[in-house]
Amino acid sequence: MNGAETIPASLAETREARLKWLMQEYGENVFHLICLTVKSHSLAEDITQNVFIKAYRHLDQFRGEGQIKHWLYKIAMNECKKHFRSWSFRNIFPTVDDHLGNLLDGQATNRVEEEILSRVKRDEIVAYIHSLAPKYRQVILLHYYEDLSIQEAAEILSVSQEVVRTRLHRARKQLRESMSKGGQG
Repeated sequence: MNGAETIPASLAETREARLKWLMQEYGENVFHLICLTVKSHSLAEDITQNVFIKAYRHLDQFRGEGQIKHWLYKIAMNECKKHFRSWSFRNIFPTVDDHLGNLLDGQATNRVEEEILSRVKRDEIVAYIHSLAPKYRQVILLHYYEDLSIQEAAEILSVSQEVVRTRLHRARKQLRESMSKGGQG
């Protein structure tokens, strides 16, 4: 592991200092991953807060056997799973937050035409990803958005590598089908 993946020794003195470091180092990445997973800015804020509360409570249990980022992602994915199993998710349809579009728009070029075309294409891709079932959306986000290997995604989701491969295959197939239908309409 390199220095960016472990808690600096100078912060090992207090749990609060370690938590603060974790939040500064990984808070934005964890939030973006959750936001893309649950499709709601405000809900992602709540879940992110829960992730860091859990991390704080269990800091002593992190043995340093893997990357701390992956440990946080695993907590985040478990919290997202808990949300998807909740009554409110099954009975109330979440809304897509404008913040998600803003996250992707930050890379747009300065030329107006290119910016508009780029934004429309990114919005379409995000909409297609959001149309996937949560289990497919999770593997797409972990593998492509977070650039994790299949093995790392499997560890975070607590499933086998074959399950991740299968879900990726099915998710890509659904995305291709959705995108081809969208292009015809």
